[in-house]
Amino acid sequence: MKRIEIINKFSAPKSTVLITNEELPEEIWIGDKAEINGETYTITGVPISDRNTFVVDKTDKINVGQIVNFYKA
Repeated sequence: MKRIEIINKFSAPKSTVLITNEELPEEIWIGDKAEINGETYTITGVPISDRNTFVVDKTDKINVGQIVNFYKA
């Protein structure tokens, strides 16, 4: 599996948009899990046209440069 790293972060009051240096694995979609820095987050959004971007429902403890691991729910 490729090493996927967060390269940009945009926070909103109830969610965080994360952009990665590699495309998300094809099987990953809304409802699946992303592990970042030992914390597990639920993926709440994935744009159809951009496989390098996803949204999680929390905004704390995520920083640019951290590694992301994805898991099916």
